[in-house]
Amino acid sequence: MVRAAVFAFLLLAPVPAGRGGEGLRLDEALREALASNPELLAARKASEAAAARIPQAAALNDPLLELEYDRINADRMATGRPMQMYSITQELPFPVKLYYRAKIASRIARAAHANYLAKEHDIAARVKGAFADLFLAHSSAAIMEENRRLLGQYSGIATERYAAGKGTQAEALKAQVELARADNELVLIEQRRLTAQARLNVLMGRPPEREIGAPRPASPPPRAPSLGEPYSIAQESNPELAAYRYAVERGEAALALSANEFMPDLMVKFSQMVKRGDLQGGMWAGSLGVTIPLWFIQKQAFGVREMKLELDEVRAERRMKEQSVALDIRDSLARATANWKLLRLYDGAFIPQAEEMVRAALKSYEAGAGDFLNLLDSQRTLIEFRNERARASMGLSAAVADLERAAGREIR
Repeated sequence: MVRAAVFAFLLLAPVPAGRGGEGLRLDEALREALASNPELLAARKASEAAAARIPQAAALNDPLLELEYDRINADRMATGRPMQMYSITQELPFPVKLYYRAKIASRIARAAHANYLAKEHDIAARVKGAFADLFLAHSSAAIMEENRRLLGQYSGIATERYAAGKGTQAEALKAQVELARADNELVLIEQRRLTAQARLNVLMGRPPEREIGAPRPASPPPRAPSLGEPYSIAQESNPELAAYRYAVERGEAALALSANEFMPDLMVKFSQMVKRGDLQGGMWAGSLGVTIPLWFIQKQAFGVREMKLELDEVRAERRMKEQSVALDIRDSLARATANWKLLRLYDGAFIPQAEEMVRAALKSYEAGAGDFLNLLDSQRTLIEFRNERARASMGLSAAVADLERAAGREIR
């Protein structure tokens, strides 16, 4: 009976016990997070707000409408009535200034949209990480529950052998200690499950305490993750790098605008006389004004210097970000490859060998020739290998998620 239970445990991969309904698939979690995550909603609204600033930047300032009521010069008129004059004034900036202002607003909007896309990648990577943590907690709980059940059977055998004078009391006590250790581990696993579940709920825009259920497992990839030339892909696809490119273009446009601040702006004014409520067609005046950048040494010159320094700063930050992305790609690709190799080792060598050790130890103990402590040690080794395999699977998922975030592209 015991041997049959052990064989069933060894040959069948543990399936996490469901909590709170059917299991959640990763694509479902991603879809809900991308639709409901408040961080992503805020980034999307920021992008839309930045796009709405483009036409504002290209527009002229509002004209100034004036009504002049003059009694000072009324006696000079034949009727002695006060003078009334309507005027409209429009400021006309130097032509290229509007172009560069619109270009600056356009690059800010593109950078905001790139930041929104980067936030999408970030949320997706965090969802995958929380999903992997939750699946690991459920898998560990299933492994530990099965381990506890088998330890209970081992404890029964040890107690019977001690009662029959064929075993020692130490064997029965050792089994009880292992059971207590399994109970303690289950408490810690439950705490990790609740934490991972709360993280995933928050990312999906749900209440943290909502029960999700056991995640549905995903098969590990048959080959180690590969991106061809990942850094070149990141240069094309990573939205954070795109945001820095737009920031550099914005800085270049701002520098060009500051250089054109040396050019004068125009002020056009038209005035019309009104007499007894009627417009006087022949009584009008017009004027043309020009701004003079008289204090250019203190104002415009330092404005150009400021924009040049800011552009140099953004270019340096862009180079730093490129190096950071390259490092993230190398690190996540190395972690993904290492965990993929570990999965192959656990499935092809470590776990089958540990299973054989448990079979041999159980057969020897039942025949009265083996050591009970050796059986427990073999069982413990198998459990450790199964937990380490689950952690390697989670590490592979997390590394692939980080790799996708750094590359800016999904890996299939």
